[in-house]
Amino acid sequence: MQIPFASALCAALLLVSAEPAAQRVAVSLHGPSVRVSASYSHAPRRVWVPGHHETRLERVWVPGCSERVWIEPRFELRLGTCNTWIRVEVEPGHWRTYERPGRYELREVRVWVPGHYAERARCD
Repeated sequence: MQIPFASALCAALLLVSAEPAAQRVAVSLHGPSVRVSASYSHAPRRVWVPGHHETRLERVWVPGCSERVWIEPRFELRLGTCNTWIRVEVEPGHWRTYERPGRYELREVRVWVPGHYAERARCD
């Protein structure tokens, strides 16, 4: 669309004078007409953030462990025949398994964050 030069220049000056901090006006001459384009400096822009590793704290469940313990046999002295003391096994030796409870703990985990676009505020 061809806009007369005087009209385009007036429109550009109105845009600049209305909000000078909020917008930027570019005027380019192409023959007998003027093209006006405005870009807003407060609008966010997309920037590429490359992939990287991050260290994060995560709450991780650590299951309890089981522990096997040897229980020694139990002996007692008892009075036998002819008034003699004899040693008698009351309980044989055996293994006993103890289950320890699980728990949560915080661990540092290194994770890969893939590259992505992010919105950044313009500072110009």
